Amino acid sequence: MEGSPAMFPMVPEETDDPVVASVFDRLRRRWGGVLRFYRVLAWSPELVRSWSAFAWSLRFDLAASRKLRELLVVRIASLLKATYEYEHHLQMAVCEGVTEEQVSALSDWKSSALFDHAEKAVLALADDLALTPGATLETMAALRGQFSERDCVELLVTGAFYCGVARIVNSAQVELESDHEQLRPFNNGT
Repeated sequence: MEGSPAMFPMVPEETDDPVVASVFDRLRRRWGGVLRFYRVLAWSPELVRSWSAFAWSLRFDLAASRKLRELLVVRIASLLKATYEYEHHLQMAVCEGVTEEQVSALSDWKSSALFDHAEKAVLALADDLALTPGATLETMAALRGQFSERDCVELLVTGAFYCGVARIVNSAQVELESDHEQLRPFNNGT
């Protein structure tokens, strides 16, 4: 997909639509800029408003470990070949404590000593969600053996959501921002 033209043009950052303008203003405060993914979603103002609120809740409001959620997303993005998602979340995963050695070992996580039982349960969830119709009973049992019901639900929903993100960025051929390494989410309550 790299090098292919984007499927949709991006909504201009300066827009007259009040709903989109509000989301873009919030993105600038959260990220320091307006991500291309949201500029594609913004063709549907109500969709981008709802999507961004839910996405920010997944990122900032959950009890489940942020490190584990980012590990989950990076594995899903890798499996689904979603470069846009992978590059953005790789930085976040490392900032949350996922080591570069762990990232390098993701393709062989099952036999790697770099991952503990909780991380392996999360990676099994990532594999199931990305590669099958849903998590297996075995995977869900492993998750429930490691985490509370709340954490299990939050991990499950986060993984399923980011499978969707991967499929959208791949289908719409959203190109990675050239300055993506400088873009960081801020939890400033906005």
